[in-house]
Amino acid sequence: MVSYLNSKPFEFGLKNGGYSKDFELITDTPFNCARLFVEHKVEIALIPSGALYDLTDGYDIITDFCIGCDGEVRTVCIFSNQPIERCKKLITDNHSGTSVLLSAFILDEVFNLKPDIISDDVTNFNPSTDDAVLMIGDKVFEKELSFKYKYDLGHIWKQLTGLPFTFAVWVARKSVTAETVHHLNQSFKIGMSGMNKIIEQESSENLDLYYYFKNNISYSYDDQKKVSIDLFLKKTKKYHNQLITNC
Repeated sequence: MVSYLNSKPFEFGLKNGGYSKDFELITDTPFNCARLFVEHKVEIALIPSGALYDLTDGYDIITDFCIGCDGEVRTVCIFSNQPIERCKKLITDNHSGTSVLLSAFILDEVFNLKPDIISDDVTNFNPSTDDAVLMIGDKVFEKELSFKYKYDLGHIWKQLTGLPFTFAVWVARKSVTAETVHHLNQSFKIGMSGMNKIIEQESSENLDLYYYFKNNISYSYDDQKKVSIDLFLKKTKKYHNQLITNC
């Protein structure tokens, strides 16, 4: 499971849903969650949507839940200190390739830009004047006020397509039983019901997570999100082939 704040409802449900003995919980970056599943080191994983390109063995997308948004997501954004049209390079977060694919598509489709794309650890990256920086996850809360310009990818996708966006889905091997999937789904329902407690626990004097959890992140894997993920995979296939990225 991804180790970001937006996964806390899943963690809460797994630990408090009554089925904790059914699962061994491992937390990591989106990139490594996908890698562990591809390498058959885990049977169930929350993986970035773009990683579906690389799943060649039998798997199912499971549960009624995902990591998504329906408009602004806040924690998947391109930042810069000048308008994006003047930037020559996009420094991308090496935690996940899905946001890289989405960035490449949006920059091409919306801004008619094809900047050099360079993957790096952006947590402590010091960008040049002509750099744009793609950041995802919790680091955005700390870094977002350090830049003059912010391009929220969830918001731009919504404006472009009229659809929500699905950043990550739960997948399982074909060998995972229906009973196990049911227990997982029930755990996540309990996690969602504990949202107010999670917000209270994870918020701090400098970070109020109420708006983020209630308005930026959308957890239901509904029909619109399924349409959206299919469209995303269709629209970004050429960028995946060009970038040869682990998503």
